Amino acid sequence: MTYRWIRSTRICILALTTAMVPVVAAAADPAPFDLPGPELSVTVTRAGRTLPIGQVPALATGDIVRIDANLPEDQSVRYRLISAFLRGAINPPPKKWISSAETWEQNERKRNLKLTVPDHARQLVLFMVPDTGGDLSTISDAIRGRPGEFVRVTQDINKASLDRTRLNAFILGIRSQENSHPEYLRNVAPVLSSSLAVKLNPDCLAKIVEFQAACLVENRDSLVLGDIHSNSLTETIIGAPTDLALQLSATREAGYGFYSPYIGVVRDLARIFGAFNNPEFNYLPALGIANGKSLSLLLNSAPSFRKPKSVLVAALPAIEKNVPPPLRRSSDAPICGSRPGVVLGVDGAPLIFATDYAHDMTLRLTGKDGRSVEAPVVARADKGGYIFGTPFEPKKMSGPMTGRLHGHWGFDAFEGPEFALQFPQAGSLQAVAGQQLIAGKNGKLLVSGPTTACVKNVSVQLPGGRSIGVKWQAPGADMIAVDMPLAELAAAGDAVIAIQSFGTDKPELLTIPVQSDQPAIEQPAPL
Repeated sequence: MTYRWIRSTRICILALTTAMVPVVAAAADPAPFDLPGPELSVTVTRAGRTLPIGQVPALATGDIVRIDANLPEDQSVRYRLISAFLRGAINPPPKKWISSAETWEQNERKRNLKLTVPDHARQLVLFMVPDTGGDLSTISDAIRGRPGEFVRVTQDINKASLDRTRLNAFILGIRSQENSHPEYLRNVAPVLSSSLAVKLNPDCLAKIVEFQAACLVENRDSLVLGDIHSNSLTETIIGAPTDLALQLSATREAGYGFYSPYIGVVRDLARIFGAFNNPEFNYLPALGIANGKSLSLLLNSAPSFRKPKSVLVAALPAIEKNVPPPLRRSSDAPICGSRPGVVLGVDGAPLIFATDYAHDMTLRLTGKDGRSVEAPVVARADKGGYIFGTPFEPKKMSGPMTGRLHGHWGFDAFEGPEFALQFPQAGSLQAVAGQQLIAGKNGKLLVSGPTTACVKNVSVQLPGGRSIGVKWQAPGADMIAVDMPLAELAAAGDAVIAIQSFGTDKPELLTIPVQSDQPAIEQPAPL
């Protein structure tokens, strides 16, 4: 009986395990995009001006796109580089929109692609194809036969690439902090999360310092949150069905759309490409991570060099109107421009921090006299905004000024938000009229001025010579309230208020009379 029971139990377990295999396989997530693929060199020229691909958020009709495959000298497999312009799900592209380059050739014209974006094109897709002799016609037939699928693939790869760029910036920020000052992760991680729209697990910050960084970057494929502007840069299908990635991102597991389509893209691209596989080729998606003119391709599956050979599919930015991000200042409070490490806080545009689409950014400082000064600025995700670059000397600035961010978003001029800045101005602080300070009673002294945001510390020299540091608050944009410790002061006299501002060598001094708490004795009238 015991033997029969054991045998039947084994059979049941085997049957149950066999039944569960498809479920487990279906539920398993695909491999992340962590395999380095080939690198492309890409530049875009518009109206005589050339930018690296890392600074181009969108292509336009008439752009000249140059593409070169940076393959190693000992590359043993010949790759053909094929490009195709697309013009919509229901409109196959003409054959002349499909071009090819032989990357192994010494002749530069044969080795590189030089493309001009044609009228009515909406997407540009690239293929890295192991050379077999008939590969161009095979790829061309696939594109022209089912253009809608390639349109969707191009859109999804672009979305996933932008979201992966944000994720990479978050991980780099965490790792950099881990290597330099891990004790600061508790403060820096929330700023990185907010700047880049990446999920933050607050439980990680409750762990001991040594384990915080590793915890923060766990399950990285599910960390990326949705970004409306990233989606707008890639949604170029008019009248086409909603892509599968967006459908998936609206499921319970994906947070009802709270998470980026990156989750859905990673899970769904392989299934879309499955429709194109044939005995000669199968198709592998490649995310393009731009850095300058370099476009590094990331793969989630190892390519095959036996039949069916792997075709790598990448996408360049969509061909559409250049749409700058909805960049906003994160606070309306005035900012002291001479404060060390001052940050011009911005939010609403994660791609500002994750890409070089916004470039050559400066802050135009304008004083009351109308004169302007340009100060270079740099976006820092770990700071939550822009910081001043070099060269910039705040000591040369004085008084309240208006600062406007501006530069370029791709090829177009870009205007950012406006900030109220203050720089120390000698003689601008004064006590509000009508105040009385009484010896023996603590009180507050209101000091007004156009640059109170730059106050660093305040000290008071009481009658009799004793000097002490005091607390102060800022009840308004142009005023501070100084706590006056007069409770132990017995006699009247003059108090000297020393107000030290950021960026100044000497404090500004205000002399304030302190009155006696005893009523004045009336003198008898003369006889």
